[in-house]
Amino acid sequence: MLVVGKLPHGSDLMAELTAVAVQSDVKAGMVQVIGALQRATVGFYDQWGKRYRELVFGHPLEIVAGMGNVSLRDGAPFVHLHLSLADEKGSVIGGHAMAGCTVFAAEYLILPLPGIELRRAYDETTGLHLWEQDRATPPGFAELPPEQQQTLLNP
Repeated sequence: MLVVGKLPHGSDLMAELTAVAVQSDVKAGMVQVIGALQRATVGFYDQWGKRYRELVFGHPLEIVAGMGNVSLRDGAPFVHLHLSLADEKGSVIGGHAMAGCTVFAAEYLILPLPGIELRRAYDETTGLHLWEQDRATPPGFAELPPEQQQTLLNP
């Protein structure tokens, strides 16, 4: 079941997308979002320090592209989203979406992947919570015609 909608003006992007995933009981899925933010907080992962550095932008930005996934972390749906954002001059910045992205207007699409539960666990090597599974294929996916597989992979 495809989940689409718009997020409330003034809400927190990540909190709202997570709430949608929880309410829709998505255990694995793909996320897309477009729109605009009043302010944004994105992260850059410091691979040596094994921590996110927050980049805060306190001005309006267009969401040029927002893509990510849904999986389970600590047993609950978790949205992992990356954003490309443009300012009034068309300059683009981006990073890992974090709490503090205030919605001006946003439309989202969540495509659940039925038959899969992707779980995140702490990875010592990277310091990140990554998927436990190296590979997961939905039951019956390989039997789908190529055009349907393409649609699922590129909604």
